[in-house]
Amino acid sequence: MNEAVLAVDLGGTNIRMAAVSNSGEMLHLARRPTPAEVSPTELLDLTAALAADCFQAISRDHSVKGIGFASPAPASKDCDGVLTKLPNLPSLNGMNLAAGLRDLFFLPVTLENDATAAAIGENWLGASKNVANSIMITLGTGVGGGLIIDGEPYRGVDGTAGEIGHICVVPDGHPCGCGSRGCIEQYASATGLLRLSREAGLSFRSSLRIYAAAESGDDTAQNVFKAMARYLGITLAGLINVFNPEMVVIGGGVAAGWTAFIEPLRSEIAARAFDAPAERAVLVRSALGDNAGLLGVARSAFRTLEDLSKTDFY
Repeated sequence: MNEAVLAVDLGGTNIRMAAVSNSGEMLHLARRPTPAEVSPTELLDLTAALAADCFQAISRDHSVKGIGFASPAPASKDCDGVLTKLPNLPSLNGMNLAAGLRDLFFLPVTLENDATAAAIGENWLGASKNVANSIMITLGTGVGGGLIIDGEPYRGVDGTAGEIGHICVVPDGHPCGCGSRGCIEQYASATGLLRLSREAGLSFRSSLRIYAAAESGDDTAQNVFKAMARYLGITLAGLINVFNPEMVVIGGGVAAGWTAFIEPLRSEIAARAFDAPAERAVLVRSALGDNAGLLGVARSAFRTLEDLSKTDFY
């Protein structure tokens, strides 16, 4: 029987699970809304319900060997499984997710930061495939980031590497859920974009509406995207100088506004970064879209199984 893993991507709006084969084929996809102030018990109940859906869909052809879970929390390679630093899902701070998943499924568990997972997914099967050094930035409810260095994800000692969303761009700027002020998350995320639009006198309820207005020629909406691009360009120029990547992959819901911000973003980077790395770093849109994180954490789960197969305990 063919092997598969369950891959979970926890977001502020939805929790999604896919059964994924070792070639990266998504065999089945299920989703549920993420409840406001979701509790640890609710999260595990949702995960169990999604898993039952996946098991039923693939049970004849595939055997599930592990589970990978991507969340907006730090995750080092050897993390203890406890969720911390979730400014957008604070009700889950302190939850021992790995232990809860092991109790549910009796399977090897792999935890990954959601943006790092997206970077791994794009590097495995997406826009940065065969690219050794890349940066992934996700512009969604918040702003996430993932680093691929010499073909491997870089997580840092404590799993906080790639926290691009909490780079400060305005020292005394808007308060951030992380406890700081002026983080790029407050200026380039969907929520940040909506706040910028309100401050400019617009009253849209989604970033897509702002984009539609910008595309139709609304000067104010266009200026909102230019402001967002300026802040994001400041951030990426610094990262390009530090990491000298071959590629920067931009994903998340706000990436739908690509044509409204990409040219001012490129101009800001060119004005601020060193010439050689700025010219080298190709800016591209995510090829895998919403599925980048699912495929990335599936890849991490398969690598966990590979590592376990080399030990005497598997």
